[in-house]
Formats: sequence, structure tokens, C-alpha cells
Amino acid sequence: MKTMKIYLGLIFSLILITWSAQAIAQEGAPKLSPKEFNEMGHKGKKSVILDIRTPEEIAEGYIEDAIFVNWTGGNFEEEVSKLNKKKTYYVYCRSARRTIPATEKMKELGFKKVYMLDGGINNWIEAGMPVVKPEK
Repeated sequence: MKTMKIYLGLIFSLILITWSAQAIAQEGAPKLSPKEFNEMGHKGKKSVILDIRTPEEIAEGYIEDAIFVNWTGGNFEEEVSKLNKKKTYYVYCRSARRTIPATEKMKELGFKKVYMLDGGINNWIEAGMPVVKPEK
């Protein structure tokens, strides 16, 4: 009976640890409001705004000074690995769903300073922030 209690305690502990790790992993980078993202993302030469949306989404408008690496393009890891890891990255997509795994991947690749736009560009637009429309 004592062995069974120990066994059940271990299983419960493993489940709790796994659940906690998954909850933490799904956080991605720290989230910034549109105002914070704008202020910090345009702070200087060490700040990089990274748009990870598709070319079709970018054609609808993007945040000024953004660089583009398509998360779903099949070569995200290769392309993002070319970026300077010493800079601070401000990452966004449409709704922040892709930003979480993208920022986690960036951290795995050695990027130390990575932030995400809470709610993505949808939230940015709702907050009345400016969007650049590409020339056709």
C-alpha cells in the first residue's frame, strides 16, 4: 500500500511538472501593448521589428521599418538564423498565434532579447496605430 502511494505521488508530480512546462512553453516572448511595441521597436539601431506573416498578409499593410521572415514559408529557421542575435527583436503576426512558436524558436536559436506584439497587427490596428501600405 505504501508503495502504491509513492507510485501515485510520482505520477501526480510528473503530470504537474509536464502541465507546468507546457503552460510556460506556450507563453512565448513577453507581450507588449501596441503603444509599448511601437515605442520600444523604434528605439534605435539595436531594435528590429520582425513581421513573420505571409507575403499576402504583408500586402495588406505592415508596421513601419519592419523586416520580413515568413513563419510558414518553410525556411523560417534558416532565415532568422541570419539575423544578428545581439539585437532586440519585436515580433508580430496577424493575431499573435504564430508569434508564440516563432519567438520560442528564436530563443532556442540563441536570441536573448525577443518581445511580441500582444494580439498581433489586428490589435495594433484596433489601437489606431499606423500601418504602411506597400506600393503596388
